[in-house]
Amino acid sequence: MLDLDNISNLNISLSYPFLFLIAIAIILLLCSAFGKFHRTFYIGTCALSLIVSTFLILSNVSSSGLGASKAFLGTLNNDIFSFYSSLIILCFSFLYLLMQKDENKGEFYSLFMFMISSLLLMVSSSNLVLIFIGLESSSLALYTLIAMRGTHNAVSSAIKYFSVAAVGSGFFVMASALIYMKTGTLDLDAKLALEKDPILLTAGVMIFVLCAVKLSLAPFHFWLKDVYFATYSNLAAFISVVPKIAMFVVVLRLFGFFDHIGIENIISILAVFSMLVAAIAALSQKDVKKMFAYSSVVHSSFVLAACIPLFDTKEGVLNPIFIYWVLFSFSNYGVFLILSNFRFTSFENLNALLTKKPLIALSLAFCVLSLAGIPPFGAFWGKVIVLKTLIIEDYWYLAVFMALASVFMLYSYLKVIIHALFVKSSSEASYVQFNFIQGFVLAICVLISIFGIIFIKI
Repeated sequence: MLDLDNISNLNISLSYPFLFLIAIAIILLLCSAFGKFHRTFYIGTCALSLIVSTFLILSNVSSSGLGASKAFLGTLNNDIFSFYSSLIILCFSFLYLLMQKDENKGEFYSLFMFMISSLLLMVSSSNLVLIFIGLESSSLALYTLIAMRGTHNAVSSAIKYFSVAAVGSGFFVMASALIYMKTGTLDLDAKLALEKDPILLTAGVMIFVLCAVKLSLAPFHFWLKDVYFATYSNLAAFISVVPKIAMFVVVLRLFGFFDHIGIENIISILAVFSMLVAAIAALSQKDVKKMFAYSSVVHSSFVLAACIPLFDTKEGVLNPIFIYWVLFSFSNYGVFLILSNFRFTSFENLNALLTKKPLIALSLAFCVLSLAGIPPFGAFWGKVIVLKTLIIEDYWYLAVFMALASVFMLYSYLKVIIHALFVKSSSEASYVQFNFIQGFVLAICVLISIFGIIFIKI
């Protein structure tokens, strides 16, 4: 007989947000296999499903409290990590669907929903097995989404991404085995009494290899430029934001687990190396999308540096991380939404954009200035509170390197603005018009890029 008390203790309601999305993904897959539906049907269904999943998350928090309960024998959480990151994932996935104009295949949207549900599982779990399942499920779907464009570059870049990430996955599995051998647990919420244990230090370094691949940190970033250039611009914007916030949550949980073994020095060196290498590499790029690929590496390195104080304190660090990433994400979405309307994305294709499309040119300038950290635009304030946190926690040297990398990146950002606003010779590149919904999304991104300070309490 079933033990109803044990079933109720599983607290299955915490899994409803991603189980619901899995059910919708299966339905969409059947619809694409046995029927012919317009793209608006798939987009509308996916968007409505994301809204429902958001309400399910809010319902769980209101009924059981934030961080007050766990599910499935403690492997699922509704803590502050999962709550904030789940809302960010659902929000920017919803915006991506509104921006989407390139894919008509129903299986694309089914895979998209499978990926989002896997990301929600990944950020909600503190168990290495479930994290690995969510990570690999979302990654396999993402590889396929990249390749579904069908071009030679898209397929080859998806294979390159898969190959690099597969190596990282091997490191993750080996690290998990070492952790279990030493501690007898795969739960990242466990509090370790061991300090500077060489086996755990080795496991921490190995497990962080996969994190570095997914966050596109140098020197594990070589797949990123090819993916950005080969895939649709709107999907590149999604890749630069949503999977990375899920991986940052894993990094935050790892920091809490490895807070006594001395791994923070290794991660500090990696963060500094990554931001400087990517900022310098961006200077030589001739394609705008490739330049913004390196920009994404720099911003990921900034957030990783902002996470390092978590080794010493849990107070006052999480808010700057999430605020900075949200402000960066809106500006990044705005840039790639504009680039999606160009058939080619070299810097010369932006020439005389102010003359041809003045509102679009100004929108591009505002979003780029925000990414560059120029006051008073949105990402500047996110960067200020991150630098403030680093200095207060006595990581001033990380703040210095962040400022130095920002100076290097400034030239690349200003190059975009100069071509769009000040170069008068018009290019022959064809420009595709926005539809109403895309214009609405762009307006939101621009307004937040300009007035981001409204959402911040310094």
